[in-house]
Amino acid sequence: MAEKEPEKLNTEPNEEKVPIVPDPAIEKMTKEEALEYFDLPAWARREDIDDRFWKLGKTYKAQNDEQKLADLSAAYNVATGNRDRIVKEKEEEAAAKHYLGKTKKQWGDFFHYEGWKIIIGVAVLVFVVTFVRFFFLATKLDIRVTGIGHFELDADILIDVTTEHSSFKTPEVQYVDVVSDNNEGEEIDVYALQQEVALMAVRPSILIYDAYTVPSYVSSETLLPLDDLYEEMKNTWTEEELSHVQPYIYSQARFVEEYGEKVAASGVELPEITEESKVEHVYGFIISDKIDQLSLGVKVLWKESDTSIVLGINAGGEKLDESKEFIKNALKDMKAIREDYLKQYPYVESKD
Repeated sequence: MAEKEPEKLNTEPNEEKVPIVPDPAIEKMTKEEALEYFDLPAWARREDIDDRFWKLGKTYKAQNDEQKLADLSAAYNVATGNRDRIVKEKEEEAAAKHYLGKTKKQWGDFFHYEGWKIIIGVAVLVFVVTFVRFFFLATKLDIRVTGIGHFELDADILIDVTTEHSSFKTPEVQYVDVVSDNNEGEEIDVYALQQEVALMAVRPSILIYDAYTVPSYVSSETLLPLDDLYEEMKNTWTEEELSHVQPYIYSQARFVEEYGEKVAASGVELPEITEESKVEHVYGFIISDKIDQLSLGVKVLWKESDTSIVLGINAGGEKLDESKEFIKNALKDMKAIREDYLKQYPYVESKD
């Protein structure tokens, strides 16, 4: 009996399957030419294109003709306008300004689909920051100053002012550039609003706002009424010292009158107007002079809108009496603070 020969091993390398690409001529077609490819008139509806695509695709699959299937898909993208839309989006993306590697539209899509993750992340961050600061940093900081508005805040300048014109020696200064509803075309940044929530969660004592941000904080009862402080200043200061002091006077009812329509349109429930809410209080002090603002480290970014800022106190903050003393000293010593700033930056007035 003859011995069975051993089977030969296939040592030939496996051939890689060459990908099927559409005919370049089809990809360069106009929409009208693509419709002719489907034997459809120029006025054909999307439903007509889909129906013809489905029928031809079924035929080519039965024939196992991969080339025709690739050509069919390419012609479909042209006929439906998908190709032109993708090209246009790529051109717009290339021309658009990029922020951290993404366009404004891409960031918008990102926050739309990933926003819930950011909210959870911010909530966790707020908890961690609050925990760490409360248990580990409380003895190191004696006051927190927070700026919220469309401005830049030089923390070093404000820290120097705070330590030199108050009893606070270890202040913490933070800020977030928040754009409120405006007529200058500035877009509201969702991420900045989340930062604002995080900063307020640690209960800062001294608050700095721009003119467009402060009304909503009066409405939310965040700001401490300072009627008593203003009365004390009027009773003890000279006329010259009071001449540059401008109280920020507002009421909750006034907020409803001025912003109620926009707030209601956003779905937020407005507080009920009562006799008490109609009473106006001093909620802070306005600083409108640009050099005075810079002397406190604040550079307002509004160009044509109201560029004033407001110094106030957080009703839920700590060391309220000391915070009042700081604001009183800052206003009373503003001339000296301004002179110290101009010594360091002597050309700032000529630049303005």
